[in-house]
Amino acid sequence: MEVYVDKRDMQEIPCDLFCLWHFSDEKPLKGITGLVDWRLDARISQLILSGKIQGSWGEKVMLGAMDALAGRELLIIGLGQLNEFEQSRIQDAGRLMARTVLNLNLNKVCMSLPGAGRRDLDIVVIAENILYGLVSEAGERDFTPWIMCTHDEIDETILGFQKTKITLKSRVKTDIIQVKS
Repeated sequence: MEVYVDKRDMQEIPCDLFCLWHFSDEKPLKGITGLVDWRLDARISQLILSGKIQGSWGEKVMLGAMDALAGRELLIIGLGQLNEFEQSRIQDAGRLMARTVLNLNLNKVCMSLPGAGRRDLDIVVIAENILYGLVSEAGERDFTPWIMCTHDEIDETILGFQKTKITLKSRVKTDIIQVKS
């Protein structure tokens, strides 16, 4: 599996689907989820306020193609409450993301790390566990995650991914590729 780490603008990243994360108790939206919401004129926030998106654990919401996302569809996965977000839940989120994307018969997914943009979370630990979940679910199937990072988070993300790559080296060959911009 090839995993791309990219700090370019999301419009420049080649993918079939944009995937975002949402904690049920996160208001306002932060990180790349907040940025996408801003680009969509707060459509995600409006759906949250109306109760159509709750962010409960495992909730999946698919939004159709939108001009602000270059015609790509958007998948939002609920993570439950922030205080419940620990190692096994992070791995399960990665498994859920990979399973959902593969069940949609897609293979290139553009996503941020869950909790990215929050200063109170350890990006290295999140990167380790989300990649473990993604790889565990996808295995040898054709699945290519493109991880969108901010300039502040890219080094920590790559460190976490490298740790997981070492852990999984006997099970699945995983290449971590940093896209140079």
